[in-house]
Amino acid sequence: MSIGRIKSLYAYRHSLWDLAVKQFKSRYANSLLGIWLAIVNPLLIMLAVTFVFSVIFKIEIEDFPFFALAGIFPWMFFSGALSEATNSILNQKSMLRQFNLPGEIIPISSILSNFLNFLVGWCLIYPVFLFFNPKIIKLFPFVVVLFLLHFLFICGLGLIFSCLNVFFRDIGLLLGVFLMFWFWVTPIFYSIEMVPGDFRWICNINPMTPFIVFYRDVFFQGNIPPPLIWNAVWIWTVLSLILGFSLFAKFEARLLKEI
Repeated sequence: MSIGRIKSLYAYRHSLWDLAVKQFKSRYANSLLGIWLAIVNPLLIMLAVTFVFSVIFKIEIEDFPFFALAGIFPWMFFSGALSEATNSILNQKSMLRQFNLPGEIIPISSILSNFLNFLVGWCLIYPVFLFFNPKIIKLFPFVVVLFLLHFLFICGLGLIFSCLNVFFRDIGLLLGVFLMFWFWVTPIFYSIEMVPGDFRWICNINPMTPFIVFYRDVFFQGNIPPPLIWNAVWIWTVLSLILGFSLFAKFEARLLKEI
């Protein structure tokens, strides 16, 4: 990961912000629900999953709707941001051709737009978690750190997927199926302890697992995550950024030729 590329992105920070805000505003253009859309989808999924797992399968998890919501919300941010970032370069190729901008700005602005949407959603749903578990207010500094690391983790993956999607268009077409598979093998509606020992390694190698556990520890249980989760979140974030920026730097010169 080149320091020069980080400086270049910082130099164009205003352009990055303007692009992200423009995309964010377009989400609610002519929308009847407005910013409430930021929580409608996660809430609907939470209700459906609660019915299936609590009523039909009778999973015995106390306050299961909040248990599930603590994982669904960050997953929706992750999957939505990664999906848009993956197709961002192909969707905005005219901008890369017309303006002298660092290529990373395109996918990162898309992720930042989703991040703003995510923050709006948490502003609306956080008081609910706070009402049922007031002690989580003391963990707010950990929330800020988690949000930042989650955003940076997705930025790294977004750079990887958006770059590869230019050369292998099947990635964008198959991403929905891939994310659905990833969704079910991530402990969102179940805890890691509920996974049989022979298959627990799947959770251990899943980079989204420590993030979901971190969210659940803070928002649902009101606890500081253990060092193992902290270390895993940091490691996956750093690896994602290094791989993302390195891959993008290596192939950026070929992107314009391919698009």
